[in-house]
Amino acid sequence: MNIFLGYLLTYIYVFLILIVLGLVKKKKLISGQTSRKLIHILMGFTWIIMTYFFKTSIHMIILPITMVIFNFISYKFNLIKSMEQENKDSKGTIYYALSFVILATISYFYPPFLPYYGIGVFTLSIGDGIAPFIGKKWNKYKIAKTNKTYAGSLTVLLSTILVVSIFSSYYHLNLNIIKVVLLGLISIPLELINIKGSDNLTLPIGISLIAFFLEGWV
Repeated sequence: MNIFLGYLLTYIYVFLILIVLGLVKKKKLISGQTSRKLIHILMGFTWIIMTYFFKTSIHMIILPITMVIFNFISYKFNLIKSMEQENKDSKGTIYYALSFVILATISYFYPPFLPYYGIGVFTLSIGDGIAPFIGKKWNKYKIAKTNKTYAGSLTVLLSTILVVSIFSSYYHLNLNIIKVVLLGLISIPLELINIKGSDNLTLPIGISLIAFFLEGWV
């Protein structure tokens, strides 16, 4: 019953976000970019629902796989306009869900990895989600050979520090202030690697793995 409820609540949460933001965008109350980034931020919180109901069971992998399939269909046929980019070269929505699958798979085979899965998810959803809003507001200074701004990258850095600090405190991880700041600094190049939306893979997976290895250091 709990497993069924986990699937049901996760899907209800996801589709409520898509429907509500789709309607708000249709009424032109928000722009397409704002709609996409709000979805980007809010989707990260599915991790909390899935973790509560599924723990580190196989369902933590199965559910995001269904979202990869759904996102691929939406990308191919422009099904959910509120989350798709006009630039069809970007596969960011697919990579977003795929990062969940990869990190969930690691957690399934090695359950102690679960907190690092969460760190990766929320670094992606919050840091990478908020950065464009800040970058757009202070877009005067851009990083050479990228479409990223220094303000946006600073937002990713600070968001990573916040996320890692929260998870480190809650799960009692061996991540002191030096390691936390180091992870914040590492998040910048991971987010700058953006080939057709690939930062949705490099940022969460990179931060999760590096945080995991750093935690074992003295």
